Amino acid sequence: MPTRSRRLHRIAAIAVAVTTLAACGDDGPSPDAAAFCALVSERAADVVSPTIGTELDIEATIDLYRDLGDLAPLAIGEEWDQLTLGVVTAATVVPGDETSVQRAVQQAYATERAAVAVAAWVSASCGVDLGPVTTLAPQDAADPANPPGYSEPSN
Repeated sequence: MPTRSRRLHRIAAIAVAVTTLAACGDDGPSPDAAAFCALVSERAADVVSPTIGTELDIEATIDLYRDLGDLAPLAIGEEWDQLTLGVVTAATVVPGDETSVQRAVQQAYATERAAVAVAAWVSASCGVDLGPVTTLAPQDAADPANPPGYSEPSN
């Protein structure tokens, strides 16, 4: 039995080593603001107003959004993921199917704040104007309210 025990320990050690090495492998692109800015600059028209005529155009647009999502810096990573979800949801619309249309409209509404944040970050950090973001609800940050009894300090 000691031999069998040694074999099991060796197998376990090999399994741990393989798992550890696999975890160190390339997980694909990581956030990279410079690469994100370069791609969004190069493909701004496709980001804002993609040409959709075929199923392949839809897939290419989703791929572009996912590629940008892989590169999106942490500052806007979650917001970009929301925009990607909006594009993916819009791609599921079946003409004449009110349920699928409503689902896409709800997702678009839910991503308004993300769209405003991404457009502002891209403008400030990449120097790329993605144009005005049309929203149903105002997305400007409200000025914080002053607590009761607060008065401006005098100089």
